[in-house]
Amino acid sequence: MARAESGLNGQGPLKYKPDWPKAQERWTAFWEQSATDRPLLDIRAPTGRRLPPLPTPERWETKYLDPDYVERQWLAAIEQTYFGADAVPTPGFLMGGYALGCDDRVNFVENTVWHPRMITRMTPPVNWHPGPSDPWRARLDRVLERLLEAAQGKFLVGYTGQVPLNDLLMLLRGTDEFLMELIERPEDCVRCLEEALPRWVENKEHFRGVVDRRQYGHVYGYPGLWAREYILATQSDMSCMISPALFERWVLRELDLLSERYPKMWYHLDGPGAIKHLDALLGRPYIRCIQYVSGSGQAPNGPAWMDLYRRVQRAGRCLEMSAPREHFEFLVRRLRPEGLLVRTNARTPAEAEELADRARSWAGSHAGEGAP
Repeated sequence: MARAESGLNGQGPLKYKPDWPKAQERWTAFWEQSATDRPLLDIRAPTGRRLPPLPTPERWETKYLDPDYVERQWLAAIEQTYFGADAVPTPGFLMGGYALGCDDRVNFVENTVWHPRMITRMTPPVNWHPGPSDPWRARLDRVLERLLEAAQGKFLVGYTGQVPLNDLLMLLRGTDEFLMELIERPEDCVRCLEEALPRWVENKEHFRGVVDRRQYGHVYGYPGLWAREYILATQSDMSCMISPALFERWVLRELDLLSERYPKMWYHLDGPGAIKHLDALLGRPYIRCIQYVSGSGQAPNGPAWMDLYRRVQRAGRCLEMSAPREHFEFLVRRLRPEGLLVRTNARTPAEAEELADRARSWAGSHAGEGAP
């Protein structure tokens, strides 16, 4: 996507991230897997500023799609967060994008947005309708424009949009019904994916354009990614429920098609049930980064997952994880720092900066070693 870069927000220092230009250099080195004095680090801490909570809206839809309310949420979050080390100064993800292309049965609740069941059988044409006439698009446009205006010289705004199509079609059909059809009639399911993919791409490109016209670089609010060159962030939460053979036919079919337009991807690998697909993902050259999330009820990122991390690094890919403070030093010491991103939290801004400083002496000092 060609664009003029003069005067775009985020080219220079930002109010909530004065050292943002230096952080950009580290982000570029991360994607290139260039040698630096430490890994890329996202260390956040509370600023200590306490603000009164926002009033509970009369309708939960307001929380996600009312420009006034969303702006107040974002400003409160940004004021109370210290973005230490190389953290991208953006408060989060606009979950209102989950309504895009869906009908008025979208269910907004306190902590998420539920997709309606709109598909009765996995045969084209797919009953999902994003695009210029989608009323949810117009509403989300207004939210984005408000945030982009508020962000000027202060913080960054990430992309919004629908979930990846491999997950979306399952949600619109219903999990049990979809999985049975994927097993019994995979060809029909893939035909639906191929038929809907151009609409999904058009929807993504619309919101990417809204943001990129006003902002330098490419930003994802979750988990806080930045790149000078566009990287497609994607995932497959449903993949933990399917076999490697179905993953090849369903998820990798989507990724292969997308790679024709987006030659570099970041992939969210969600939980132990998805690890069986790691080798297949690493076999695709367009997968440039693996983010591993260990999942609820599992050991957090740290010593328990060293074999997985080393598989990713041996394959020459970038590696990302969020880890508790007690495992931060262990990971920084034992993993190769090039192309490594570790996220953690600190108790204070001073502690965040101390951790970043100490990481320089820890970086890769015990690379190749296992648990103590």
